[in-house]
Amino acid sequence: MIIATITLLMLLFGGGGSLENYLLNIKKPVTAAVESKDTANEVIDLSKELKKQLKVQNKEITELRENFLDLHTNHDAESADFEAYLDRLMNARKTGQKHILDARMSMKDLMTKEEWTEVFSDKDD
Repeated sequence: MIIATITLLMLLFGGGGSLENYLLNIKKPVTAAVESKDTANEVIDLSKELKKQLKVQNKEITELRENFLDLHTNHDAESADFEAYLDRLMNARKTGQKHILDARMSMKDLMTKEEWTEVFSDKDD
């Protein structure tokens, strides 16, 4: 139960990854670095689609987080209830992470290595 509680706290209060931020804020560097306008537009469209997908996932995760208090305050809640809750929360996060990874791989496939490096060269800023 302690492990479940620690996991829950990490899931509830863990922040979004930096990869997500890079993939959602790339219009300017992609426009500057990608030679083909059509390719640049495809990459930007992937970023926009990712943003839509993550909005849906984040809404689901927010709703799950809000439901946690109801579960916690329910005296009759059993370990199985918390385990089911954690499974739903982790699955929602996994889905969002898969969207991020799929978008990243699709973008990588569209850009040359040089374009990719230029787009993400200021990642430490």
